[in-house]
Amino acid sequence: MIKFAEFLKNPVVGMLFMCLMAIAYLYYDNRTTLTNQVTSLQKQVDILTKENNDLKNQIINIYKELNK
Repeated sequence: MIKFAEFLKNPVVGMLFMCLMAIAYLYYDNRTTLTNQVTSLQKQVDILTKENNDLKNQIINIYKELNK
């Protein structure tokens, strides 16, 4: 564990350490957010694909009925 006294001896290293921790947190947060968005969007794509297939089948059925 890093103690406050070590930061007082060398404040530049302390600030760099804090910056590194902030960058690591932002990287983790960004990655988690993107993973959640991909999962959510994949569910929407699955739903829209099913709806698209249903609509295509309806159009095919209508076309077949008209050509009888």
